Amino acid sequence: MDFHSTLISIDNELSQEDLESLKFLCSDLIPPKRLLAIKSSLELFTELQKKGLFEDDKYDFLAELLYIIGQHSLLKVLETSKWRVQEALKEKSTVSLYRRMLFQVYENITSDDLRTILFLLDIPKKYEEGKKFLEILSYLEKNDQLSEDKLDVLEKAVRIVSPELLRKINEYKKIRETQKMRTQSLSLEDENDKTPYSIQSHQDEVEGRSMESIQEHVQHISETVNEKDLMAENTGALSELSLNEDPNQEMYLMNRKHRGYCLIINNEQFMKSDSRPGTEKDAEFLYRVFTWLGLNVEIRTDLLAKEILECLTEYQGKDHTERDCFVCFILTHGKSKAIYGTDNIDIPISEITSHFSTEKCATLAGKPKLFFIQACQGNISQGAHAIEADAVSDIEKKKTIITIPNNADVLVGMSTVDGYYSFRHSRNGTWYIQTLCENLTKLVPKGEDILSILTKVNKTVSEMEYPKDGKTNLKQMPQPTYTLRRKLVFPIPLAPFKPASNEAN
Repeated sequence: MDFHSTLISIDNELSQEDLESLKFLCSDLIPPKRLLAIKSSLELFTELQKKGLFEDDKYDFLAELLYIIGQHSLLKVLETSKWRVQEALKEKSTVSLYRRMLFQVYENITSDDLRTILFLLDIPKKYEEGKKFLEILSYLEKNDQLSEDKLDVLEKAVRIVSPELLRKINEYKKIRETQKMRTQSLSLEDENDKTPYSIQSHQDEVEGRSMESIQEHVQHISETVNEKDLMAENTGALSELSLNEDPNQEMYLMNRKHRGYCLIINNEQFMKSDSRPGTEKDAEFLYRVFTWLGLNVEIRTDLLAKEILECLTEYQGKDHTERDCFVCFILTHGKSKAIYGTDNIDIPISEITSHFSTEKCATLAGKPKLFFIQACQGNISQGAHAIEADAVSDIEKKKTIITIPNNADVLVGMSTVDGYYSFRHSRNGTWYIQTLCENLTKLVPKGEDILSILTKVNKTVSEMEYPKDGKTNLKQMPQPTYTLRRKLVFPIPLAPFKPASNEAN
């Protein structure tokens, strides 16, 4: 395929959104008026060709642009790959560090975030309606409110919607400052080389110490640059701005385009055991809380064991690339280390979590996977009155084994410890799920992490009791087990949670 045919082929695959992204990345290379007049990717390619940035059989800059906007599949047309481009960018980049940082911020801003940012920024109303974030950034640059060294306005807006993106901006500022120091040090060295050899003795005494101080400063700057291991080009520092996992960060990233899926499996009617009245209250409360937290929630009702596994396989096969986490609730009867389908066939909890291991679900690798099991784990005698146990009588004694997968980033929240009942009110739902939802709505707005919230859930549920026969009080102790490597903090929703009338009372 010749040069022009290659450009046409790529142009046919790019959307209008891709074009706007490319134009933004080329803002430093093409005059604003000319850029505004460009209506297709092919026009943009032609303009870049005129400037000598595109040449026959030389696609380095085009590959860089496609890589940045995430069109990795089109790199095959250029006979290269994502990994080759990634390595090449460590040596040289045409797109500035500053513009790539802005583009990363844009990629991780949701529509809700944009509404908040528009509210916070001092932008005329006529520019707000229908504007995209890239257009807002361009407006700020045009009006001298945003530049390589002027980021206060952007920081103010991003600080509210995403602490993680604010950290990326601050990383850019540090790298920028280091580069400026390096330039300054080279300039000082040049001036030092130009200093006349013959200097009067009294000037030596007065100015010599000052020169030593300057030289020490230059040495300090050089050491700082070496510690940062910056390349000669801006690209050497770009890896530090990557939104991929940082091994030193304390919290899981929660700033992708979507928060994640929340699957609720709610079993009420069973073939060989009592129904679970009250469980619909749990499912309803969970649906509203996790929708409020920004997840895409789906409830599946009364599933056989086979259907539960099929459902888990379905979610295992989904693309979680642009999602922060995965949450799964199973509300059902159970026994030691297993849960039941509505056909009373058991599924080991270890099998449930294994569906989302790194090997089976690569797009969730490194992301938190939360499983909450509301089911009995033993056969202690059932409570009286409206309190029932989420258990099945001794239908079978088959042994099952559960271990938390070796893969990290998994949390299994059990409503009760192994061997004991988990209690459910026939009208108001289960102690565990109701308490969990209440604590999420109260503590997420305070910035509490999930383990701190579950500790408070443990305390509240452990203090609950119901008299069995006037002498014995029924108790319950939840138990979280986890291999989380970082704190999991759900971003604070913009609107406060609105409880249903029965919850408010």
